[in-house]
Amino acid sequence: MAGAAAAVKPQITFGKFQNVDLRVARILSAPMAENTRFPCRMIELDLGPLGKRVSVGQYALIGEDELVGANVVACVNLGEREMGPYVSQALVLGAPHPASPEGQAQAIPIVVAGDAVPGDAIY
Repeated sequence: MAGAAAAVKPQITFGKFQNVDLRVARILSAPMAENTRFPCRMIELDLGPLGKRVSVGQYALIGEDELVGANVVACVNLGEREMGPYVSQALVLGAPHPASPEGQAQAIPIVVAGDAVPGDAIY
């Protein structure tokens, strides 16, 4: 999957982009999720004043010790989505992991550098 999707998606208006609520989220825990279609982690996020949310995503190739404490980019206004027996309440943004097995979308999270505060808007 790495290197895929060279074509640019259709253009959207800036107004539509502004409707996407991206926030800084600190990863509190990231155990492996069980009974999901593909290997996933159940990632607990601290979003500061927005509280805690769970994101279930294909970050299985990254060790939990590497994920915990990282500030990542999360979309918080997509609504809830069932992922096997779990409910994902946010989407941690990532890029394709180069070692992702065929047919999976394992990812590397997009990490926010510096002193970003959980819950801060990404713009």
